[in-house]
Amino acid sequence: MLIIILFIYGSCTGSLLVAMASRYVTGDSYLFPASHCDTCQTPLTYWQLVPVLSYTLLRGKCQTCGGTIPAVTLIVEVTAGLLATTVTDWTSFLIVLWLALWGFAALCDWQTQTFPGWVSWLATGFSLWHHSPLVWLLGCACLLAIHLLWPRWRHPVIGDGDLEMMVSYGLLRGVTATAHWLVVACLLGLWRARVGGRIAFLPDLVVSAVGWWLVA
Repeated sequence: MLIIILFIYGSCTGSLLVAMASRYVTGDSYLFPASHCDTCQTPLTYWQLVPVLSYTLLRGKCQTCGGTIPAVTLIVEVTAGLLATTVTDWTSFLIVLWLALWGFAALCDWQTQTFPGWVSWLATGFSLWHHSPLVWLLGCACLLAIHLLWPRWRHPVIGDGDLEMMVSYGLLRGVTATAHWLVVACLLGLWRARVGGRIAFLPDLVVSAVGWWLVA
């Protein structure tokens, strides 16, 4: 029963992350207006807002206009639900929150190749919670240096958000786990680049992080 409850909470969080990312892309408020179809702007009724179930009943289409609801909505809701079922203590809770934050950033980055800067700071705070004050100072200094230096680099070989997540992951999981994580993420990135050209790398980093957490 507890696993089912955790899955419901997680899938609701995933639905919220998708909605927030969509509004970040369009520049709308996170709070207003109420949830609506992105195609016809029709407000959604209560039964159309149930994570996973509503998408399944609607068969991935708006009931009013027939517009397609992106499959990523269902994928994120299910994945967030599965992540929530892994919460067993305070440490796992923080890691799942960390993954949720970067998942939101990845959804934004996937569509705009940008994401809100506060995500990096908050996620890094979660990754530093068990470290000493000195590591806190060094971690924050590293993040600040990235924020200050990357805008001055004309042709960076990697995005500042990607590097910020790498720093945050290293602080959270350690050197060995970071190496394994990066190998899978790079393979995903290379495959997507071969298929579709220039890509946002953050989604690959997040997919790899989620995968390692679920199978570990």
